Amino acid sequence: MDRKAAKEAFVSGLRGASKPEVFALVASLSLSIVLCELAKTGLRFKSWWNAALLELALVVYLQLLLCTAALPLAATTWTCAALAAAGCALQLLAAAPSASVSDVTPPSPPQNALAALQALASKRKSFISSFRGALMLATCIAILAVDFHAFPRRYAKAETYGTGYMDVGVGGVVLAAGLVSPVAVAAAGSSSDAASWKPAPLLRRVWTGLRGAAVCWALGLARLATTRAVDYQEHVGEYGVHWNFFDTIAVVALLGAAVAVPPGRLAAAAVAVTVAHQAALTLGGLGPWVMSPHRDPASLLSLNKEGLVSAPGFYALFLWGAALARAMHTGLQRAVAQAVEAAGAAAGAARQRPVAREGDEGRESRLRQPQRRALVLALAAPVLQWWCAMAGLDTALWAAVAALEVYVEPVSRRSCNAAYVMWIAAQLLAGLLPLALAQALAAVAAAAATGSTVEAPRPLKAAASGAGEEGGETQREVEKAGGAAGGAPMWGPAMLQAINAAQLPVFLTANLLTGAVNLSLDTMQVPDWPARALLGMYITAVCAVAVALQRAGLRLKL
Repeated sequence: MDRKAAKEAFVSGLRGASKPEVFALVASLSLSIVLCELAKTGLRFKSWWNAALLELALVVYLQLLLCTAALPLAATTWTCAALAAAGCALQLLAAAPSASVSDVTPPSPPQNALAALQALASKRKSFISSFRGALMLATCIAILAVDFHAFPRRYAKAETYGTGYMDVGVGGVVLAAGLVSPVAVAAAGSSSDAASWKPAPLLRRVWTGLRGAAVCWALGLARLATTRAVDYQEHVGEYGVHWNFFDTIAVVALLGAAVAVPPGRLAAAAVAVTVAHQAALTLGGLGPWVMSPHRDPASLLSLNKEGLVSAPGFYALFLWGAALARAMHTGLQRAVAQAVEAAGAAAGAARQRPVAREGDEGRESRLRQPQRRALVLALAAPVLQWWCAMAGLDTALWAAVAALEVYVEPVSRRSCNAAYVMWIAAQLLAGLLPLALAQALAAVAAAAATGSTVEAPRPLKAAASGAGEEGGETQREVEKAGGAAGGAPMWGPAMLQAINAAQLPVFLTANLLTGAVNLSLDTMQVPDWPARALLGMYITAVCAVAVALQRAGLRLKL
């Protein structure tokens, strides 16, 4: 068997890993981001290079070592979870010290004391950007790592049915694109029902979709031509003979722009497309056809059946991403409005408190501390309530996955069936939840650390006070203030933010480097630790490209 055939066989006929194992891998990625942000907050680096080295160590290289089985997965994930929970708790405790810890009045707070809370209400959320960047990072690591023996075979893409770690990256990129798509942003800013929503003209929507899809189609054709020219290995069971992932992205981009879905109907549209696609697979005969190894060499449809059949399922994933973005945004708007109302009440109490006489600083600090602890609870309660609601939604999605596997069919990335769609939605929401909680608690701590000495900004105070009377106006005021929250620093590793801002060139760079490595050496003969070292150099180069593009001001997202 020649090298090409051996490499194709190396990634074929696989069944994937267990769902808990894949869950732990994704969880470790999210928790490492939380740990990285907590460490940067505590260490207060003044040099960008020091922060970048920490991000490489705690996020990039840790994920590389985990997905190549160099570290024990369960122990590492539980350790990260314990450290992240302890760090977040200490962050809140530091914002509301007890009298036995400090009797010194905290320093005067900055004017943008509530800017971090305002940022949670903005349309562009840092925890989503960080997770999208992390997902692309993990995808870039895996597309080269899969060619080495150091990468466990169960983490590679499952052939027909199954849940490999790489199966998360394929669907996750599409769902993550839905999280920040124009329809998701429009949904996030909409406070009216579907009756007041007006789509753009059809021709304009189609033209917009074609422009977005043209780049991906061009890249898909270029990849096809290049792989044929150099006789590169191809796994036709993934998308077909001529089809590839760039073509799938192009179809999703076209449908996402051309099909007008009212913001209030995103969830219903996601369910409808998922059900219709599963019906076509189960009742329409597409399922057995796409799973069959037989192809008609004279039929382009048969040669590319995997890519064509799975395309509606990937569009359903895109809609699920937009629907989840709407649910997260509207819930956070309400939570932030309630939190700011608590801050305004604390500010009013502070204005009514008598000014301390000279020499009473310690007594003033002790009187302030119970108020500050109450402020932390008041600020955190609405955010935690929102987070619990999202955790409940994620639990419902996991229950749907279990039901579909029992009563319909198991998870299949190849057909992108309903079980796969719901699994990706549940898995990615579970990955987002630790980041959302960490950023929200960091915002609460930042606001509470000022005590009751800062008055809430006027737009947010007005929004909070009207929460019970004019819900739509409240949402608009909070959104306006959140969009203007420029004083809050970006939450999340800067390297992941850079990857998120330039996903298309980063993914293209990773593909080119992967091809160069595979053409230069026989990856199947490389021992484990030299393979990990090579992967470390490769992913460092990919991250460097992302940072360079960000500094050049280039933003090209998938």
